[in-house]
Amino acid sequence: MKIIWKIIIIVIIVGLLLSVVGFFTGASRIIYFSRSGVQVSGGEISQITETNLEQFRSVSVDVGFSDVEFVNSDSFGIDLYGHDMEWLWTLEDGKLDITHDRSAQLHVVNLQFVTAERNYVKIFLPADTELEYVTIKTSSGDIKIESFRADNVDVRSSFGDATLNNITSNHLQADLSSGRFTGTNLATGRFDFKGRFGSGYFQSVTADSIKADSSSGDLRFTDCAFGDFDATNRFGDITANGFVSSKTNIQASSGDVRITGDLSGETIVRTEFGDTKLTLSREKDEYSYDISVRFGDIRFDGVRQRDQTSLNSGTVQENHLKLSASSGDIEVSFGN
Repeated sequence: MKIIWKIIIIVIIVGLLLSVVGFFTGASRIIYFSRSGVQVSGGEISQITETNLEQFRSVSVDVGFSDVEFVNSDSFGIDLYGHDMEWLWTLEDGKLDITHDRSAQLHVVNLQFVTAERNYVKIFLPADTELEYVTIKTSSGDIKIESFRADNVDVRSSFGDATLNNITSNHLQADLSSGRFTGTNLATGRFDFKGRFGSGYFQSVTADSIKADSSSGDLRFTDCAFGDFDATNRFGDITANGFVSSKTNIQASSGDVRITGDLSGETIVRTEFGDTKLTLSREKDEYSYDISVRFGDIRFDGVRQRDQTSLNSGTVQENHLKLSASSGDIEVSFGN
């Protein structure tokens, strides 16, 4: 083992021991690592609560180890709670800006006991408030926002889950490094989703176009309707039920693709290691098709194509299926 890893492990063990001592003596509940090394919190709590704020039209939140939540209320307000940090916030010209003093203590790793309440940012606003833009960025914390309209919504989290519900926008962006994404009742013109380590769940989502990129985790769509659907998944399944798309482009490196619904226009599905199963609501004569496998079977309209590695309609219609698999089966059924 390299000497640097030995030092890191020793530092972590010492820090944990200090934290346990502080916990039982009542001196502290938190240990964190900063640029200065291992620090044991003195337990100071900073909380700012403001109610009946003037209406804001835009929201920008950039915090470290804090949960961020939008809460429906009769008025506009904020509630900021944190351990050993100085909150910084302004409301000028309709723009609400929330962050904290990063020069005081840069929490690289923050370990809390269950008795210590998590840092949080709560933003209160009436349901269906119309905003110009919403930008949320957190290094480690969950994000939960719902019930508003905005021209642009941008949500980013390094380590934490993101839950979005009942949001209408022109452009929606969600970027998660490690955490689960859940989107429900979303309506947007353009949707850009990127998840590195974590699954993405989409229910009752509509968009003119969506680009979903996942490095490791499943992508699941339920009762969703898209104009252009572009999805890439390197390690994980892509599953869609009650799905509608007028142009579909899917690439899966290692995982299954299973879609039930109405696919019109051009549908392209490429898989490397995984099966493809399309259960389509339209009839077979509404499609042309070009299907090929290298190592796998083709089952088309209930019939297994024995000893065939390709199947081609010989024509190209408005609704066209182009399906290929390097190692995996392809199954297509119609009129369901």
